[in-house]
Amino acid sequence: MTLESLATAVGLAYSYVGGIERGQKNPTLDVVERIAKVLDVDPLNLLGKIS
Repeated sequence: MTLESLATAVGLAYSYVGGIERGQKNPTLDVVERIAKVLDVDPLNLLGKIS
């Protein structure tokens, strides 16, 4: 899935989703849940530490 298709599916701006990916934006819990639903993952997996 591309960043653009994820942003469209979640209903967010491409630039905002890109900012989240780069660590420049802090998503709300609602946004984390929406992204997790589209990706079919547990929202906690998106909030875990990056090794």
